[in-house]
Amino acid sequence: MIKVEHVSKTYKAKQGTVEAVKDVSLEISRGEIFGIIGFSGAGKSTLIRLLNGLESVTSGQISINGKDITKLKRKALLKERQKIAMIFQHFNLLWSRTVEENIAFSLEIAGVAKDARNRKVKELIELVGLSDREKSYPSELSGGQKQRVGIARALANDPEVLLCDEATSALDPKTTKDILQLLVEINERLGLTIVLITHEMHVVRQICHRVAVMEEGRVVESGEVIEVFKNRSEE
Repeated sequence: MIKVEHVSKTYKAKQGTVEAVKDVSLEISRGEIFGIIGFSGAGKSTLIRLLNGLESVTSGQISINGKDITKLKRKALLKERQKIAMIFQHFNLLWSRTVEENIAFSLEIAGVAKDARNRKVKELIELVGLSDREKSYPSELSGGQKQRVGIARALANDPEVLLCDEATSALDPKTTKDILQLLVEINERLGLTIVLITHEMHVVRQICHRVAVMEEGRVVESGEVIEVFKNRSEE
């Protein structure tokens, strides 16, 4: 599904060059919940931006569904990126729009007809458990409810991959557990491939099938969650 081969990303800085990602190779299977864990500055957020084409690689290649996205022209890349959705730590909602209007936004951009748009929004609101809040504005929602809107909006165009960038780190433990459970349900119901970036071990332990550990831009270990955590606890 996702194949990362010897990917590096270097930025130019006043002090010289900064290697944010260094020779990273990974394979993520279709329908898998895959965790990428590391402390701040480990390179995981840069890696996720490379996965969705927001950043270009310095070297290496990234294939999604057999297509090397690092070699695509802009128009073809934009088309492929429609299959890759993302949710964020701080929700990134439109504050002047209601729940249903936020979810409908990406459908509007995609040119979906109003009737089909309304049906899809209703279906997604039910999926994420916000049936009683569709007319609410973000300022009227809790953190967990805002993230549910973010998830529904990300799913609007039927993506094949969902990238989660520290999606629960702004939430309390109970809300985090609820959001993670929702992601598991979505994974099982839709067969969605989920890549979860986090610095929190308990998040990975709770829902991920496999995990990669990043340190200073490199993947230092990857494998089944239980095995990786067992190895690291023995170090």
